[in-house]
Order: sequence, then C-alpha cells, then structure tokens
Amino acid sequence: MKHSTNRSAGAYADVITVLNLAVEKPGLRYRLKSYGQAVNFKQRCYRYMKILRDQQEEISGFVPGFVPETIYDKLIIRQVNETGDNDPKGRLISFETRDISGDLIDPETGEAISVEGITPTVGEPE
Repeated sequence: MKHSTNRSAGAYADVITVLNLAVEKPGLRYRLKSYGQAVNFKQRCYRYMKILRDQQEEISGFVPGFVPETIYDKLIIRQVNETGDNDPKGRLISFETRDISGDLIDPETGEAISVEGITPTVGEPE
C-alpha cells in the first residue's frame, strides 16, 4: 500500500490534537478500534514529525550542523496492551516522555542535583 505524501498540516489534524495533548499529559494513551488503525496512527505521528523537521531544515536554509527539532521529540510513542506492556499487536498507543531516570551528582560538591522545575529550552513550546 502506497502511503500518502501529503505535506499539509491539515491532513494531520487528528495527529496534531493527540500529540499536543500527549506533550501536556505524559502517559496519555489513545485507544483505537483495531490493530491496523493503531499501526497507521503511529506511522502518521512519525510522518508528521518528519514533515515538521523537513520544514525547519528548509527554513534554516540547510545550515550545516543544524539538526531540526520538534516539541514532540521527547515523546516515546509505542503500541501497548491494556496492562501497558509493549505489544506490537496492541490497539493502544502510549505516549511517554523521555525523562531523566538517574541521579545527577554535582562534580564539585558530590551532592545530588535536583532538576525539578528546570525546563530544557531547546524544542519546548513558547
């Protein structure tokens, strides 16, 4: 099956709605009616993010070393089953965020550094 090459954001209105909500609510799950719909939706999410990156690259004038980013890059999009376990045949799409999972230790004091309230500036919405 040939996939659509549509580069119009309007063709991804449903994807945009879900991705924006996923950024606001980490852990969001989206239940679809079938495995095929889940696969298709996940593919459309990645296709839309590629369109955004391509647009950023075009706007930048193809500056060497410039790596385009989107606000959605921090999302891990995967199919899961009802219990939340990875399941390539699952009907649920899970949206998790890439978070720091270990302890950050200050090299000068040897004490743990808290990152609560510190927001990365790259790729974040204004």
